[in-house]
Order: sequence, then structure tokens, then C-alpha cells
Amino acid sequence: MALADATIFRSVVPASQTALVAGSSALLRIAIASFAPHAVVDELVFRLVAMSALAWLLTALLGLRPLAFWIAIVITALVIYPAARHAYLAKLTPSLLTMMREIMLHGGAGILWGWLYWRHGLVASMVGHVSAHLALQPMLGLLFG
Repeated sequence: MALADATIFRSVVPASQTALVAGSSALLRIAIASFAPHAVVDELVFRLVAMSALAWLLTALLGLRPLAFWIAIVITALVIYPAARHAYLAKLTPSLLTMMREIMLHGGAGILWGWLYWRHGLVASMVGHVSAHLALQPMLGLLFG
């Protein structure tokens, strides 16, 4: 993610994100932005509630549990999450590159967290999500600082 933002998507990274990374340490960004609590809440809302409900509904309708779970994972990552984050997305300059960045970074991560939740449980998706933020902040500092 950090490498993609520093290379492919550098021109569409929000100025506020670049300023935050350039103006503060990784530890300060983690503390101020409270990435860990937000990641845990995201997993509770988007995986435990939204994805589980959608997977249950699709399993009841389709009867094919693995297919229903994959559909639920993808819909949660690419439709429900962006719909819930519309205020953030509305601030971005609309372009094909911006859309590609959001799908790759947030959608790709959402699919990974969904798979972790499905295969290994809620704690695994939480640990994966929090760990990604903890690893990403120092890398962003190196690339954008």
C-alpha cells in the first residue's frame, strides 16, 4: 500500500494525508489517528455485523456457503464500506486513478480482512487490520517524510 501510494498513486494521494505523514512521526500518527481502535470498530461493524448478516442471507437464499461468503466479502469491501465512508470519498478529486487507488487500497484490504474473518475469526481480522496500520505508518514516513 505504501509503495503504491509513493509511486503509482502519488499524484492522487490526498494532500491532507501527505501533510500528516510529512509533519509527524509514525508513533504520533498512530496515537493521534487512533488507528487501532478504528480498525477494531471497522471489523466489528463491517465483518461481524454487515458481512455476517449478508453471508447468512446469501446462504439462506443460495444454499452455497463458500460462494455466499465470497459474495458477502466482496460486497462488504467494495460496496458497503465505501457507502459508509461517503464523506471521506466525497472529499477526493474524482478521477479514474483515484477510484483505482481506493479500490486497490481499501477494497483489497477489506477483501483480505473479510477472508481472515471467514477463515480464522473476528480476532484474526482485527489483528490483521491493526497490524497493517502499525506497519504502514512507519513505511509511509519513509516514503513521504
